[in-house]
Amino acid sequence: MEIQLPWGNNVLNLQVPDSWQVIFPTGKETTGSDEYNYNEQEIVKQSLNNPGQSPPLDAHDLHGKKIVVIVDDNTRPTPVHQFFHLLLNVLEKAGADPGQILVIPALGIHTAMQEEEMAEKIGASNLARVKWENHDAFNPANNIYFGTTSRGTPVYLNRHLADADLIVSVGMVEPHLWAGYGGGLKNLLPGVAASDTIGNHHAIIAEPPYKFNRVAIEPENNSFRLDLEEIKDMIKVPVFCLNVVLDQQKKIIASFAGDPIAVHREAVKFNKQIAGLHLDRRVDAIIVNSYPMEINFKQSMKGVGNSLPALKPGGTVIGFLKADRGLDDITPPEGSKPQGLLKFILRLLGPSRILGFLDRVRKGLNVEERFLMYYSLQLMREYDLFFYVPTLTDTEAKKMGYFYLSHDPQENINRAAKKIPRNAQVAVFPEAGATFPIVQESGY
Repeated sequence: MEIQLPWGNNVLNLQVPDSWQVIFPTGKETTGSDEYNYNEQEIVKQSLNNPGQSPPLDAHDLHGKKIVVIVDDNTRPTPVHQFFHLLLNVLEKAGADPGQILVIPALGIHTAMQEEEMAEKIGASNLARVKWENHDAFNPANNIYFGTTSRGTPVYLNRHLADADLIVSVGMVEPHLWAGYGGGLKNLLPGVAASDTIGNHHAIIAEPPYKFNRVAIEPENNSFRLDLEEIKDMIKVPVFCLNVVLDQQKKIIASFAGDPIAVHREAVKFNKQIAGLHLDRRVDAIIVNSYPMEINFKQSMKGVGNSLPALKPGGTVIGFLKADRGLDDITPPEGSKPQGLLKFILRLLGPSRILGFLDRVRKGLNVEERFLMYYSLQLMREYDLFFYVPTLTDTEAKKMGYFYLSHDPQENINRAAKKIPRNAQVAVFPEAGATFPIVQESGY
């Protein structure tokens, strides 16, 4: 049987065993439909004019006021450049001086953005009208204490939030490994938080019940999401949220503006309708294609996390990760134990002791490296992973240590086929970077 996966401007043509029961989970069609056949800018404009549980921005008196706008960074495909001028127009209508508007990318501890990258993100003409600066999570002078959450996270956020008169968060709602869904107040925590705050907050994924992958978990059931949302009451000025939802072709099909928690819930509901793919039960293996999240290995891995709810315990992941920039800002460890031995050790330890094991054998990791490696070790403990990543070398893959690398797409299928049952049920996710499974038996 032949299957096709989108791959840049081309496709990957792959032969899978005829003995496999191949399943293409289905969802709601989001392109070519009259329901979504209208102007993207008009979608955003309507949400700005009719916000949820919040006064419209142009109802504020912003004369002489400082406005901080936080936009997601270039690891997210949010097409902010298409609508940022609409936001500026509304703020100016309320009396804002563009010279008093400060734009900060929600970097967390990601690589700082260059001016040309910011121009690409929000539009060069828009960038010329405002001030902007990168967030620095590692500089104590850059971050101010706002309080401590009920789960014990000490909240230090970018100092500009403390003297702002209005904060606007701009991003998108999509499946997310730990927050369940992106968007909402996540732009603030971890987006513009101090590194220690990010570390304490991320430690929630290593607490009972050790849900290291939380894709599509409802916000009310996700301690990671609930922890970050406690910052709303710590920030004493209005926070206005503008979140869009994209289809698999990265087109804006919905926009939600207003109260950062209320509109996030509406966006999650919509995202679940259009990105959720339905399955009756979990399967033996999944074929995962990273499209449209392809900027680097970290982003391409999102497709794997998005699709995991479809997989049985001990199942097999057959991944096709385009990862245009390769590892990018990931620094792989200098050495790794043989994969078979490491998997044996991890299974002996069990999920509760993985983080302690990691901290003993990999000292000096920064916050993101620590929890990405924790995630990787939990993946390795639970599943077998076969990846085709054309931008990675054998040396890099060996250092990463938790997956088998193939240099040919068909080879990736053939190697995995030796691992899984001959009559396996295999689910295919061609656009895994933007979709996720809803499995009836699992409650997802």
